[in-house]
Amino acid sequence: MKSWVIAVVIGLGLAGCTSQAIEQMNSGLSSALGQHVSSLEDALGKPAEVVREGNQTRYRWFKESHIEPCNVEVWADVEGLVRKTSWTGYRGACEAFADGLTRVFPTK
Repeated sequence: MKSWVIAVVIGLGLAGCTSQAIEQMNSGLSSALGQHVSSLEDALGKPAEVVREGNQTRYRWFKESHIEPCNVEVWADVEGLVRKTSWTGYRGACEAFADGLTRVFPTK
């Protein structure tokens, strides 16, 4: 019985960390909308890929993981203002990105 209770407590603790990373990713990328892409570079580092697509530029940050990689994509207009963001991946792989976003775009 004790081992079951300990396992539940550890599971809930890990779930809390995971949901915090999700919230940080969603909140940070939402706050980046309308900001210059250089703010995201401050938060996430140098993009792994920069591709011009029509009148927008797509920036991609990537972090490898044994479970599932973290992939962040951002589209900016010709002035460098962020117009669209998305991310996918294992939350654990995204924690470093989430921490950077929180540092540059603190939650209110």
